[in-house]
Amino acid sequence: MTRVEYRVELAPFHPDEETHRPELLARLNELGREGWRLVTMNPLGRSHGGWAGTSPVPMLLVRETSDGSGK
Repeated sequence: MTRVEYRVELAPFHPDEETHRPELLARLNELGREGWRLVTMNPLGRSHGGWAGTSPVPMLLVRETSDGSGK
């Protein structure tokens, strides 16, 4: 049986930068190598002022795990 686990991670953020795209993509690729897949950004529905907001945006990630039964 395949199970999934979830993880909330904060998107890369630096208050003095306008865009964080390269760092975000690098972090998502790093997490992807560990089996994590992005489900959504801002899973808590927190309002923010666009990508250049005032704080990091949460990301919801998921990955499949084995239940240990070998099936």
